[in-house]
Amino acid sequence: MSTVNAASTSETATRAIPRGAGVVLAFAFLGTLFDGAELNLVGYPMAYIAGSLHVSTIQIVQVTTLQGFASILGGLVCGWLGDRYGRRWTYTGSVLIFGVAAVLGGLAPTYGLFLVTRLVAGVGMGGLFGLAYSMFTESWKTSKRGAMGGSIQAMYFAGQIITEGVVYFCTVQFGESDGWRGGYIVIGAITLVIGLLSAITLPESEQWRHYRRELAAGRVPERMRPAKVPLSDLFRREHVRGTVLFIVLASAMFISTNSMIAYLTTFLVQVEKVPLGTASVIVLIGLVITAVTYPLTGALSDVIKRRYAFFAASLVGVAGFGWLLLLVATGSAHVSSQFWTDQTFWAVLLCAAGSGGFGVLGVWMAEYFPTRIRSAGSNTSYYAGRGIGAGLFPLVALSVAGTVPLALALGLVGPVLAAAFALGVPDRTGRTIVAVE
Repeated sequence: MSTVNAASTSETATRAIPRGAGVVLAFAFLGTLFDGAELNLVGYPMAYIAGSLHVSTIQIVQVTTLQGFASILGGLVCGWLGDRYGRRWTYTGSVLIFGVAAVLGGLAPTYGLFLVTRLVAGVGMGGLFGLAYSMFTESWKTSKRGAMGGSIQAMYFAGQIITEGVVYFCTVQFGESDGWRGGYIVIGAITLVIGLLSAITLPESEQWRHYRRELAAGRVPERMRPAKVPLSDLFRREHVRGTVLFIVLASAMFISTNSMIAYLTTFLVQVEKVPLGTASVIVLIGLVITAVTYPLTGALSDVIKRRYAFFAASLVGVAGFGWLLLLVATGSAHVSSQFWTDQTFWAVLLCAAGSGGFGVLGVWMAEYFPTRIRSAGSNTSYYAGRGIGAGLFPLVALSVAGTVPLALALGLVGPVLAAAFALGVPDRTGRTIVAVE
């Protein structure tokens, strides 16, 4: 540490669970929960939004694409703000932005206004991932960091389950044309409450505070100070390989999960003519499977390292999407009201289970990047991946495939990419986090 105040740093680093860690964990859960809920607000009721706004399904997919690109901007800006001005207020601002956007989206009378609200929501959602995992990693003990980090990421799919339930209830109550609007308003209102609570009760990261104090006092070595150009730290020699490879892994994971989000409901309802209630049950089962695999894969990564657990999950995804692609290619991809007897249903469940690598990714990134750029590094990698995997790929897949079933099966690209690159990504499993490094 040389000129760094070693005693103070040691005290900060070795404190297993600082004061307020439980509150930090709670808001990491809630932020991720409603981040997932927000993203699924486009995918789940896609057919109904298109009908209500009198546009094609491809135009709603374009909303998902542009929202994904907006989240890249939000990730870059909010990640830098989180490292420069603090995790707490950046988190609060992000949540409030996409809460307001959801409410306004539910009230939007035209496709153009709806698109604007989704762009604003994308910017707000771009702040959550890196901030949540930065705060969590800086405050939580190392021995179970992977398992708890996987549980945080599982909230993303729990949020999608909430969206499915809320939108389904509102659709039953208010009809296909207005039901999705009620879902937007309900989800948005709850998100706003969470944002206001975080402004009151969420503590700032002690690691971040300590780093900024050392920096202000001039005790941080030159090579450990933030670069003058925002985000350029991520592409310095010591970090560029990790940054680029994490973008690849995040893109791969979003290709896997968002192929399901964007196309599964439409495949079931419009192609296979499955009743909405039955389709909702199938989607719900898939989401539950995915949510369960996140903490399990995270716990496995505490034992065998992050990269190996991620690789194992990717192989499951290759098997699931490969099976689904075979069924589609041979004209055998069918789902009936007795879905548990259909091969396609079980292939879809295996696809869902193959997304378990997401349960590792957040902690893996947070352990890799140092405190001074942890929020920016995690956000940039994750949201660049979201823009590519959740934004660009579903649109390209549908354009290339020409049909919804084949576009869904092309999600195979995700786990194949993940398996190909996972073992080459730097891995610092379970390391001690210190303020100045």
